[in-house]
Amino acid sequence: MPIPEKLKPYAKMLGYPDSETLGQLLTILFNSEDKIRIAVALPGTIPELSEKTGFGIVKTEQIVKDLHMKGLINEKMDSQKKYRLYPGMIELRDASSLAPGIDKEVLRLWNVMIREEMPKKVAYLEEMGYPPMMRVIPIEETVESQSLVLDVDSARNIVQNAEQIVAIPCVCRMTARSLDRSPDCPGPDKDINLCLMINQFGNESIKRGIGEIISSKEAIRRLEIAEEAGLVHVTRNNVKKDMILCNCCSCCCTGMFMVNEANYASFAPSRFRIKLDEDACVACGTCEDRCQFHAIEVNDIAQINLEKCFGCGVCVSTCPSQALVLEEVRSKEHIRVT
Repeated sequence: MPIPEKLKPYAKMLGYPDSETLGQLLTILFNSEDKIRIAVALPGTIPELSEKTGFGIVKTEQIVKDLHMKGLINEKMDSQKKYRLYPGMIELRDASSLAPGIDKEVLRLWNVMIREEMPKKVAYLEEMGYPPMMRVIPIEETVESQSLVLDVDSARNIVQNAEQIVAIPCVCRMTARSLDRSPDCPGPDKDINLCLMINQFGNESIKRGIGEIISSKEAIRRLEIAEEAGLVHVTRNNVKKDMILCNCCSCCCTGMFMVNEANYASFAPSRFRIKLDEDACVACGTCEDRCQFHAIEVNDIAQINLEKCFGCGVCVSTCPSQALVLEEVRSKEHIRVT
């Protein structure tokens, strides 16, 4: 389906100006001329959008509220009551997929965008030299020396120092399960929300009614559930007060799909990397089963592809012979501070 004429600039901004799949999605999501007129007029406040479109304040407010609740626009963090379109395809996918009563066809189309159309962009993304947006955080107990200063490498430190924590459903896992695409997912029951929005990142979810405010103690409990399930802690690849803390699996996660199957560095590794004590290894295969990055193969002994190791510690935490540990191989300057 062609992209609606007035939304072509938006499709271009999202990076898919000729995508028929995106055309179907935009047609379904922005399903009236009034919604499209508001979308074209963004960014702006309610009064500004009313003036641009010629709609009255009440009508403008109603349309904006509907678009906002359905995850098609968001309120800018740095500006009260100023709305904008989501600037990235993944952001639009995430927000719209969590809308109450979302149609399964929308989830299917987003899955096509992720699995079929995103990989075609790898060469372009690599040519542009975009840095990874997300970074792996290690499981703390798996790091070789506990005297190391972990701070921004510590999921527990992040939640303990948060002013606000909002837990939301994992879009990737919810979509995969809705489409029966990951029957063996190691993730816990779907009613345990494991994507944690830290500080102001959680405001949109609260306003839309799709998130729950939890305590740091409850957040740590959920991190422990994620670690036990073999999920990987992932956060944004720079030091910021406002962030998201995800817990990812290879069968559902978009970022891991891009790493494992599209060969694109969508994640930056942690500062750590696995180290094997060959004498202690009993070749049980537990580490191979747990590795979400497919970096380990066990024959007579665990064989590790260090180029694929992202330093998450998932394999280390359940090694029965304690043959694995994470060692620091990158300085703190590895983490972006912009």
